[in-house]
Amino acid sequence: MSGFAAPSPPSNMNPPKAFPFTDKELRAAGLLGEGVSESVVQTIKMMREHPELLDLSLFALQCMNETDHRKALTSPAPTTFHEASSYRSALIAAADATPVTPYDLSDWERTTYYNGISPNPPELLYRSDLLENPFPIPKGRHPHLPTKTVHGVFNMPLNAVWATVAPQIRDILKARKIRYSAIMTARFVTHGEDWKDTLGPIVIWIITHPSTTTAENAHDASLDILALLKANGVEGAVVEWTEGAIEKL
Repeated sequence: MSGFAAPSPPSNMNPPKAFPFTDKELRAAGLLGEGVSESVVQTIKMMREHPELLDLSLFALQCMNETDHRKALTSPAPTTFHEASSYRSALIAAADATPVTPYDLSDWERTTYYNGISPNPPELLYRSDLLENPFPIPKGRHPHLPTKTVHGVFNMPLNAVWATVAPQIRDILKARKIRYSAIMTARFVTHGEDWKDTLGPIVIWIITHPSTTTAENAHDASLDILALLKANGVEGAVVEWTEGAIEKL
C-alpha cells in the first residue's frame, strides 16, 4: 500500500530470558543453602526453569523466606511440597493477574505478543480483539513461545479503499488528540508449535508517541476506525496499538 510499509521479518528471534541471579548473589542474600524455606527453594527452582513466567527480585524472595520462617515459629505443621507448589502457582497467577480494566493487558501479553517480529520487538498497548481472541499462555514443563513475522496486505478489500480511509483514520486520531508516529497495515503470521503457521487478519497498526496514549484511549478510537472500515466494505480487521518514535534519517 502506497506510503505505508511494514517492518521486515527478523533474521532470528530474541534470546530467551535467563535466570537473573548467580549462586553467589543468592548465597549473599541468604537464599542458598541452609535456612531457606521449602517454598522459596521451589520458587527459585521455578524461576530457573521458567524465567519468562516468574520474575521476582532478591528482596521479594528474602521477604518470602522471612515470612515462611515466622509462620514456622507459630505453627507446628511443616511446609509441604504441595503447599509450596500451591504457593508458586499463586505467585504465577499474581504475576499475570486479571487486568484492572477490560482494556488493560497482562504483563505477559504486553511483552510477548509481538515476539519474533524483530530482534527487539515492541510492546503491545492495546488491540481491538482483546476480549474475543484471548492471548494464550504456554503450558507445560517446556512451554513453546510462538513467534511472529510481518507480511503485507495484498489483494484484499482494504487495498481498494486505503487511499480513502487512511486520511480518515488520521483524522480520527487527530480529533481524539492522539499523538501518533505512524499508521501502517500488516498481516501477522504466527509460528506455533511444530512450526504450524497461522495467518492473522488485516491489522491497522498504529504506533503512538511513548507514554501519550492509554489503552482506554486506544479502545475508543478503535471503535471509530472499525466502524469506518465496515462502512467501506472491510470486515474482520483488527486495530493494534504500540508505542514508538519514528526517527528521520
